[in-house]
Amino acid sequence: MKELLFLDVEEEDIPALSRALDETGFYSQPSEFRRGVISCTGLEFCKLAHVTTKARAIELVDILEDTLGDLDVPISIALNGCPNACARHQVSDIGFKGQMVVNGEGEKVEGFQVHLGGSLGQDAGFGRKLRQHKVTSTELGDYIERVVRNFVDQREEGERFAQWAVRADEEALR
Repeated sequence: MKELLFLDVEEEDIPALSRALDETGFYSQPSEFRRGVISCTGLEFCKLAHVTTKARAIELVDILEDTLGDLDVPISIALNGCPNACARHQVSDIGFKGQMVVNGEGEKVEGFQVHLGGSLGQDAGFGRKLRQHKVTSTELGDYIERVVRNFVDQREEGERFAQWAVRADEEALR
């Protein structure tokens, strides 16, 4: 994902600039998912990483936009390739710590330990870990879709994801 900052753009020139950016593959109005995802360099560029993160984050945003559209509240999603927390998975709404996990066929595959409801600032705290809850890399999109749908259905007015994740029952978070 690329970001550009344009300075000194006249107000009347913004619509044309936005159209030009959209036509070249930049997002002048990115979704909450696109704005809220972060990943470390992962297996692609780091010798400490256990999993692929950068390419997976880009794929993940596309999947979430296709299945969920956009949200009316920000949700931060962090993909970290190892326990070092370069992407700050513990303080993200939905954080993933990369590790090898066992899939349904008993094979070791790339996967993540899940952290939910971490935040900085107001109500700062590390995310909630569900006992023995891990997802394989191929399950990420489905998992996030399910949890976000539960959040949208169960949240109280004005409630942020981190607040909901603290009070939600464990089944809604799996």
